Amino acid sequence: MNRIIENKRIFKFIVISLFLLLLIVISTLAFKKNYKKPESAEYSIEKFSKVEDAVYFFGNQRKYVLLNNNSDFNFGGGRFAYTTERKVMTKKDGIDVTDEKRMPKSDYWRLRLYDYSTENLAVIQVDLNKAVEEYRADFYPIRFSIFTYHNNPKNTINIDVKNKKGIFKTFVLNINTGKVEGEFKERSDKYDTVPNFYYTTLGEYVKGKGYFVDHNITTISDFQKEGKNLNTNINLFKDYPEIEEKIKDDWIFEPQEQYVTPEEWFNKVLYWMAPQGEEKLTIYGVDKKGQVSDIPITTYEEYQAWIQKQESERSKDEAD
Repeated sequence: MNRIIENKRIFKFIVISLFLLLLIVISTLAFKKNYKKPESAEYSIEKFSKVEDAVYFFGNQRKYVLLNNNSDFNFGGGRFAYTTERKVMTKKDGIDVTDEKRMPKSDYWRLRLYDYSTENLAVIQVDLNKAVEEYRADFYPIRFSIFTYHNNPKNTINIDVKNKKGIFKTFVLNINTGKVEGEFKERSDKYDTVPNFYYTTLGEYVKGKGYFVDHNITTISDFQKEGKNLNTNINLFKDYPEIEEKIKDDWIFEPQEQYVTPEEWFNKVLYWMAPQGEEKLTIYGVDKKGQVSDIPITTYEEYQAWIQKQESERSKDEAD
């Protein structure tokens, strides 16, 4: 009799244990089914930088600008420099989302524009998210560029935008009003771009001296790090000795295109990069095969003709 009672107890214990085990399994499966792993995200955060000691003007009418390349103060194009304040996701669950197709809306994105044409670098603040939202709430900014024109609106920000459907557009914000005033349309009243000296021997010549020259003048970043001496015996530092140390410290020399014509930049660069005391450098054309012309390029008109010839031949080759 006692054995029967004992067996009943064991049986009851086994049944209850199996029931509890089944309950635990069911609960675990249900939890796993409904559990969502928290999304992991990485962000890029930009803060407004200080502009003190980051910019230096020289030349007549302040038409030449030096910018500290080691600062977060950026050339914006036209007559503006800028700093940014922004928070944007760069990775979601380990996946890079910085390309334009995946880029999400920034949590915030504000610009401070500094006007070169004013003595005190007058500040204009623009909230890109807000400006776009007020014009088209279904779009958000992913990129921008700044332009200065001859006619009104003279100062604009071209804002590349997208929506959730993957549609891309470019809106134009009038800096003077702070409002988006429409979609981008090509304009013919842009300031002419200064020459970059491509297809000429200038690039190789200044590279050997430690410089890179196109629409601006900079030093080659690794030149001095490799123990090489930057050649400072050039007319640029004869005319403007006060900028030599800044250039050696990796400042960027940029012309203000609304004050400097392409022809003036062409002539100035050939003079500035020549050894001190020489009138100007002699440069030659270089074709797409790397062959150097026997005829020197001495004027801006000759440079233009050479560039047009090279671009025409390149277009012809691409068409073939």
